[in-house]
Amino acid sequence: MPTLVTGATGFVGLNLVRSLTGSGEKVRALVRRSSPREHLESDMVEFAVGDVTDGASVRAAMEGCDRVYHLAGWVQVTPWGGDVARRVNVEGVENVCCACVACGVKRLVHVSSIAAVGHGPMKSPADEEAMWNFGSLRAPYYDTKREGEMVVRRYVGDGLDAVVVNPGYVVGPFDVRPTSGRVILRVAAGRLPGVPSRGGIAFVDVRQVVEGMRAAMDRGKTGDRYVLVGENITYADFGARIARIVGVRGPRFRLPYWVLWPGAVVCDVVARWKPSAFADANSAILRTGFCDQYLSGEKAYRELGISRWPVDRAISDAFEWFQRVGYVRRAGDGWSSDLI
Repeated sequence: MPTLVTGATGFVGLNLVRSLTGSGEKVRALVRRSSPREHLESDMVEFAVGDVTDGASVRAAMEGCDRVYHLAGWVQVTPWGGDVARRVNVEGVENVCCACVACGVKRLVHVSSIAAVGHGPMKSPADEEAMWNFGSLRAPYYDTKREGEMVVRRYVGDGLDAVVVNPGYVVGPFDVRPTSGRVILRVAAGRLPGVPSRGGIAFVDVRQVVEGMRAAMDRGKTGDRYVLVGENITYADFGARIARIVGVRGPRFRLPYWVLWPGAVVCDVVARWKPSAFADANSAILRTGFCDQYLSGEKAYRELGISRWPVDRAISDAFEWFQRVGYVRRAGDGWSSDLI
């Protein structure tokens, strides 16, 4: 039987599908009609056209599958977008869980986020039992990822065999529509002059996330969640690491919150007319940038037996992949990219 993967054309989904097919597993990928399918060319992959917001298409794609990885989601840190976030991150999860029950799926791995868990300081990072404390960020992404997990727990209570994994800030190769990789490209091209004066997050190599998802499918405890993170790193340190690895000067300025706040407010106002232009510059991004989003992945290491992947290696391999596919190129003593 094939394994169904939603969100297969995204950064993590693409790495997962390549890993599954590389070990001989057939995959059925739920994709929208307009979704690009580069790097998924394989006799082991079949495509089912649909969308997680369309319950009928989810159920049709799931017929004949006994295992499901649900990765599709709305991933934007903005103060707007609540309606679409809820359709995808909450109602979409409901559609997937409902289809799992109707199709007799043996196990669902729901790929959530640390946004649904909580956060703690560097010296006392949060874990799977943490109280959710992201409400002050006022970002629909964080709210709806939490609500989506609650949907999964409700179905588990009704008998669905499901496991939840919560990846951190994912870095690595095959970031096809650069997400986390945008920061790498900006530092390389000298387009990130400053970073927050405080704040950081739990980073993780995309291949560690894939290993964790697959281990959760095989060995995870029904109804449990597993935080998948590698290293807790400040944003300032992350920028410095990128600069060292790619051979450029790193971000020069450590910018305090009060300096950046007026510009973020202006971005929020202008975004009413063109929100897509301010997906990386708004008040929610600012609030998250100064938040200590540190978590521990010890439970996943201990119970799932996954490996520890260094974040520096993830940065290096991501940048090497960007060069190979032409996302970044040499420009004098530095680099340039058309994607930032």
